[in-house]
Amino acid sequence: MQNLQQHIDNFITRCKENGLSVTPQRISIYKALLANNLHPSPDMVYAEIKKENPNISFATVYKTLETFEKQGFIKKVTPLHNTVRYDIVTENHQHLVCVKCGKITDIEIEELSRINIDPKILQNNLLLDYNINFNVICEECQKKQNN
Repeated sequence: MQNLQQHIDNFITRCKENGLSVTPQRISIYKALLANNLHPSPDMVYAEIKKENPNISFATVYKTLETFEKQGFIKKVTPLHNTVRYDIVTENHQHLVCVKCGKITDIEIEELSRINIDPKILQNNLLLDYNINFNVICEECQKKQNN
């Protein structure tokens, strides 16, 4: 398992390889993503970044997240939400999505990571990505319902 500095060093290397400037704002935003395993929205990332960098704008955070997504540093996860959510894990994996509170949790089911795509889907189409989400009511929300 990589430590925080190794993740940051890899991020800096990937930025340079992709012709992106390595700015303090980009590093702060990437660190915020690494620290939050709840698949944060741009608002959540902005709130976190604002604590250390009160002069950063929401537009900067949003544009940076979009740039990270285009470069393949993060993935968009948007099930059942009216706002985009981001995932620092870009390898194929699945999600548990609470339909009550919106919490998204990573899970990995080996068999689903090796899913065979039906040839009918690939016929005349270019497959870009796929997502497998399990819509649930999380344990915390169930406890609230039962009280």
